[in-house]
Amino acid sequence: MKILHWFVSLAVITCLFFTISPIKGSACSCVPVGTVQEELDRSSDVFSGKVISIVDPSKNKKVRSSADLVEVTIEVNQSWKGSKQSEIVVYTEISSASCGFEFSLNEEYLVYANDVEGQLRVSLCSRTAQLTAATEDQNELGEGQKPVKDSPRDNENIKKSATPDKPEKPNNENQIYIISTALGIGLAVGMVVAFIMRGRKK
Repeated sequence: MKILHWFVSLAVITCLFFTISPIKGSACSCVPVGTVQEELDRSSDVFSGKVISIVDPSKNKKVRSSADLVEVTIEVNQSWKGSKQSEIVVYTEISSASCGFEFSLNEEYLVYANDVEGQLRVSLCSRTAQLTAATEDQNELGEGQKPVKDSPRDNENIKKSATPDKPEKPNNENQIYIISTALGIGLAVGMVVAFIMRGRKK
């Protein structure tokens, strides 16, 4: 009977732990950013421009993750590397906890982006910054190139970039939530079975 009591107590404690404990995401950890030239070399696209649209595709999800991506459309003023389109779509994590960069509508930025599986990604760990705070970068980069008008082919590439071909991978926080819920239910069922067995023995 002592073993049964011990099992029931352990089940209750474990169930309460998974029910009450919040699911936390890991905080962003950045290595020191490189020099302007180093960041220019390692980035696939470097440009400046004004944010004209911010779209959050995951806003209607019941369970959201800090790693969910937001879609940011930027009207390009100058380009130093990569695409010469007049509008560029970039993606970044919704929260700085996952190293996402926080863009604001109608603000101008100097953007250092990298191509990740066909999407241009922007990270908090890059030299991306508001244009007014990027004087050092602008001085070192010099005069950039003006964007060209988008051709029909360019527009098709933008749409393709905005709609990834690969299905969205389930995030780790959702998996942890499902596993925790299943474990809690399993433990609760175990408690009921244990009490029933105890009653029969009496």
